[in-house]
Amino acid sequence: FENPLNSDAHYRSTGPEIFQQTNGHIHAFVHGSGTGGTIAGVTHYLKQQVPGIMSFLADPQGSGLANKVNHGVMFAATEREGTRRRQQVDTLVEGVGLNRLTRNFANLLKPMQGDSKGKCMLDGAVSVSDRDAVRMSRWLMANDGLFIGSSGAINCVTALHVAHRLGPGHTIVTILADSGQRHLTKFWNDQAMVSLGHDVNAPATLDIFEQQ
Repeated sequence: FENPLNSDAHYRSTGPEIFQQTNGHIHAFVHGSGTGGTIAGVTHYLKQQVPGIMSFLADPQGSGLANKVNHGVMFAATEREGTRRRQQVDTLVEGVGLNRLTRNFANLLKPMQGDSKGKCMLDGAVSVSDRDAVRMSRWLMANDGLFIGSSGAINCVTALHVAHRLGPGHTIVTILADSGQRHLTKFWNDQAMVSLGHDVNAPATLDIFEQQ
Protein backbone atom coordinates (compact mmCIF):
# COMPACT_ATOMS: atom_id res chain seq x y z
CA PHE A 1 0.00 0.00 0.00
CA GLU A 2 2.63 2.52 1.03
CA ASN A 3 5.87 1.04 -0.35
CA PRO A 4 6.84 2.83 -3.60
CA LEU A 5 8.72 -0.29 -4.72
CA ASN A 6 5.26 -1.75 -5.41
CA SER A 7 4.47 0.67 -8.24
CA ASP A 8 8.12 0.69 -9.31
CA ALA A 9 7.95 -3.06 -9.98
CA HIS A 10 5.02 -2.52 -12.36
CA TYR A 11 6.79 0.46 -13.94
CA ARG A 12 9.74 -1.80 -14.72
CA SER A 13 7.87 -4.97 -15.70
CA THR A 14 4.12 -4.84 -16.37
CA GLY A 15 4.19 -1.51 -18.18
CA PRO A 16 6.98 -2.51 -20.60
CA GLU A 17 5.29 -5.88 -21.20
CA ILE A 18 2.03 -4.17 -22.23
CA PHE A 19 3.92 -1.73 -24.44
CA GLN A 20 5.78 -4.55 -26.18
CA GLN A 21 2.73 -6.78 -26.67
CA THR A 22 0.74 -3.94 -28.26
CA ASN A 23 3.72 -2.59 -30.23
CA GLY A 24 2.95 0.72 -28.56
CA HIS A 25 -0.45 0.87 -30.28
CA ILE A 26 -2.55 1.56 -27.20
CA HIS A 27 -4.95 4.39 -26.49
CA ALA A 28 -6.12 3.71 -22.94
CA PHE A 29 -5.27 1.66 -19.86
CA VAL A 30 -7.94 0.65 -17.33
CA HIS A 31 -7.43 -0.84 -13.87
CA GLY A 32 -8.72 -0.84 -10.32
CA SER A 33 -6.77 0.17 -7.23
CA GLY A 34 -6.13 -1.90 -4.11
CA THR A 35 -2.61 -1.00 -3.09
CA GLY A 36 -2.49 1.25 -6.15
CA GLY A 37 0.77 -0.29 -7.30
CA THR A 38 -0.35 -1.76 -10.62
CA ILE A 39 -2.31 1.21 -11.94
CA ALA A 40 0.34 3.68 -10.74
CA GLY A 41 3.34 1.87 -12.19
CA VAL A 42 1.73 0.95 -15.51
CA THR A 43 0.18 4.38 -16.01
CA HIS A 44 3.44 6.17 -15.28
CA TYR A 45 5.38 4.02 -17.74
CA LEU A 46 2.83 4.16 -20.57
CA LYS A 47 2.34 7.92 -20.23
CA GLN A 48 6.08 8.34 -20.80
CA GLN A 49 6.10 6.04 -23.82
CA VAL A 50 2.82 6.73 -25.65
CA PRO A 51 1.85 10.36 -26.36
CA GLY A 52 -1.81 11.02 -25.67
CA ILE A 53 -2.55 7.72 -23.94
CA MET A 54 -5.31 7.89 -21.33
CA SER A 55 -5.61 6.05 -18.02
CA PHE A 56 -8.86 5.33 -16.17
CA LEU A 57 -9.61 3.99 -12.70
CA ALA A 58 -12.11 1.15 -12.33
CA ASP A 59 -13.72 1.54 -8.91
CA PRO A 60 -16.37 -0.55 -7.12
CA GLN A 61 -19.44 0.94 -5.48
CA GLY A 62 -18.75 2.03 -1.91
CA SER A 63 -15.22 3.21 -2.70
CA GLY A 64 -14.35 6.90 -2.57
CA LEU A 65 -11.50 6.79 -5.09
CA ALA A 66 -13.63 7.48 -8.19
CA ASN A 67 -15.02 10.66 -6.65
CA LYS A 68 -11.51 11.69 -5.64
CA VAL A 69 -10.35 11.35 -9.26
CA ASN A 70 -13.43 12.91 -10.88
CA HIS A 71 -14.30 15.61 -8.35
CA GLY A 72 -11.29 16.02 -6.06
CA VAL A 73 -13.18 14.86 -2.96
CA MET A 74 -12.82 11.47 -1.27
CA PHE A 75 -16.48 10.55 -0.86
CA ALA A 76 -18.57 7.42 -1.38
CA ALA A 77 -22.34 7.47 -1.91
CA THR A 78 -22.76 5.25 1.16
CA GLU A 79 -21.34 8.05 3.29
CA ARG A 80 -24.31 10.34 2.62
CA GLU A 81 -26.17 11.54 5.69
CA GLY A 82 -28.94 9.14 6.60
CA THR A 83 -27.53 6.25 4.56
CA ARG A 84 -24.56 5.05 6.58
CA ARG A 85 -25.15 1.80 8.45
CA ARG A 86 -23.52 0.42 11.59
CA GLN A 87 -22.51 -2.74 9.71
CA GLN A 88 -21.11 -1.36 6.48
CA VAL A 89 -21.06 -3.74 3.50
CA ASP A 90 -20.33 -1.58 0.50
CA THR A 91 -19.61 -4.01 -2.32
CA LEU A 92 -19.27 -7.61 -3.41
CA VAL A 93 -16.01 -6.75 -5.13
CA GLU A 94 -12.85 -7.82 -3.32
CA GLY A 95 -9.28 -6.58 -3.60
CA VAL A 96 -9.91 -3.09 -4.94
CA GLY A 97 -11.59 0.09 -3.74
CA LEU A 98 -10.78 2.16 -0.66
CA ASN A 99 -11.89 5.22 1.24
CA ARG A 100 -8.35 6.42 1.85
CA LEU A 101 -5.39 7.28 -0.34
CA THR A 102 -2.46 4.91 -0.39
CA ARG A 103 0.97 6.34 -1.14
CA ASN A 104 1.11 4.47 -4.44
CA PHE A 105 -2.28 5.75 -5.60
CA ALA A 106 -1.66 9.30 -4.37
CA ASN A 107 1.25 9.55 -6.80
CA LEU A 108 -1.24 9.19 -9.65
CA LEU A 109 -2.99 12.38 -8.57
CA LYS A 110 0.18 14.38 -9.15
CA PRO A 111 1.22 15.74 -12.56
CA MET A 112 3.97 13.95 -14.41
CA GLN A 113 7.38 15.51 -14.24
CA GLY A 114 7.68 18.11 -16.97
CA ASP A 115 3.91 18.48 -17.46
CA SER A 116 3.39 22.23 -17.74
CA LYS A 117 -0.41 21.86 -17.48
CA GLY A 118 -0.20 20.36 -14.00
CA LYS A 119 -2.74 17.65 -14.90
CA CYS A 120 -2.82 14.46 -12.85
CA MET A 121 -1.91 11.18 -14.53
CA LEU A 122 -5.44 9.76 -14.39
CA ASP A 123 -7.92 10.89 -17.03
CA GLY A 124 -11.05 9.76 -15.23
CA ALA A 125 -12.71 7.06 -13.15
CA VAL A 126 -15.79 4.88 -13.46
CA SER A 127 -17.75 3.70 -10.43
CA VAL A 128 -19.08 0.22 -11.20
CA SER A 129 -22.15 -1.18 -9.47
CA ASP A 130 -22.21 -4.70 -8.06
CA ARG A 131 -25.02 -5.45 -10.50
CA ASP A 132 -22.83 -4.63 -13.49
CA ALA A 133 -19.86 -6.54 -12.04
CA VAL A 134 -22.00 -9.69 -11.71
CA ARG A 135 -23.49 -9.21 -15.18
CA MET A 136 -20.09 -8.77 -16.80
CA SER A 137 -18.63 -11.86 -15.13
CA ARG A 138 -21.51 -14.00 -16.39
CA TRP A 139 -21.34 -12.49 -19.89
CA LEU A 140 -17.61 -13.21 -20.16
CA MET A 141 -18.08 -16.80 -18.99
CA ALA A 142 -20.89 -17.44 -21.48
CA ASN A 143 -19.31 -15.69 -24.46
CA ASP A 144 -15.53 -15.97 -23.97
CA GLY A 145 -15.10 -18.80 -21.47
CA LEU A 146 -13.35 -16.47 -19.03
CA PHE A 147 -13.85 -17.40 -15.36
CA ILE A 148 -12.81 -14.15 -13.73
CA GLY A 149 -13.13 -12.68 -10.27
CA SER A 150 -14.85 -9.52 -9.14
CA SER A 151 -12.01 -7.04 -9.67
CA GLY A 152 -11.48 -8.30 -13.22
CA ALA A 153 -15.20 -7.83 -13.84
CA ILE A 154 -15.16 -4.15 -12.90
CA ASN A 155 -12.07 -3.64 -15.05
CA CYS A 156 -14.00 -5.01 -18.03
CA VAL A 157 -17.07 -2.88 -17.31
CA THR A 158 -14.87 0.21 -17.15
CA ALA A 159 -13.07 -0.78 -20.36
CA LEU A 160 -16.48 -0.98 -22.03
CA HIS A 161 -17.35 2.54 -20.86
CA VAL A 162 -14.02 3.83 -22.15
CA ALA A 163 -14.61 2.07 -25.48
CA HIS A 164 -17.95 3.87 -25.82
CA ARG A 165 -16.24 7.15 -24.99
CA LEU A 166 -13.34 6.77 -27.43
CA GLY A 167 -15.24 5.09 -30.25
CA PRO A 168 -14.16 2.45 -32.79
CA GLY A 169 -10.54 1.86 -33.72
CA HIS A 170 -8.99 2.33 -30.28
CA THR A 171 -6.98 -0.21 -28.30
CA ILE A 172 -7.92 -0.40 -24.62
CA VAL A 173 -5.91 -2.58 -22.24
CA THR A 174 -6.80 -3.95 -18.83
CA ILE A 175 -5.55 -6.79 -16.62
CA LEU A 176 -7.63 -9.70 -15.31
CA ALA A 177 -5.71 -10.39 -12.13
CA ASP A 178 -8.15 -12.62 -10.27
CA SER A 179 -9.70 -16.00 -11.09
CA GLY A 180 -13.27 -16.90 -10.25
CA GLN A 181 -11.81 -19.94 -8.47
CA ARG A 182 -11.09 -17.68 -5.51
CA HIS A 183 -14.66 -16.36 -5.41
CA LEU A 184 -16.67 -19.58 -5.24
CA THR A 185 -18.39 -18.88 -1.92
CA LYS A 186 -19.70 -15.42 -2.77
CA PHE A 187 -19.28 -13.75 -6.17
CA TRP A 188 -19.64 -17.05 -8.06
CA ASN A 189 -22.19 -18.54 -5.65
CA ASP A 190 -25.38 -18.09 -7.65
CA GLN A 191 -27.64 -18.78 -4.67
CA ALA A 192 -25.90 -16.07 -2.65
CA MET A 193 -26.09 -13.61 -5.53
CA VAL A 194 -29.80 -14.26 -6.10
CA SER A 195 -30.47 -13.76 -2.38
CA LEU A 196 -28.91 -10.31 -2.76
CA GLY A 197 -31.15 -9.48 -5.69
CA HIS A 198 -28.70 -10.07 -8.54
CA ASP A 199 -29.54 -11.70 -11.86
CA VAL A 200 -26.99 -14.46 -12.46
CA ASN A 201 -28.08 -15.21 -16.02
CA ALA A 202 -25.65 -14.09 -18.70
CA PRO A 203 -27.00 -10.96 -20.42
CA ALA A 204 -27.76 -11.33 -24.12
CA THR A 205 -25.96 -8.12 -25.02
CA LEU A 206 -23.41 -5.68 -23.65
CA ASP A 207 -25.87 -2.86 -24.29
CA ILE A 208 -27.51 -3.39 -20.89
CA PHE A 209 -24.56 -2.01 -18.95
CA GLU A 210 -25.18 1.31 -17.23
CA GLN A 211 -23.81 4.25 -19.17
CA GLN A 212 -21.76 6.91 -17.38
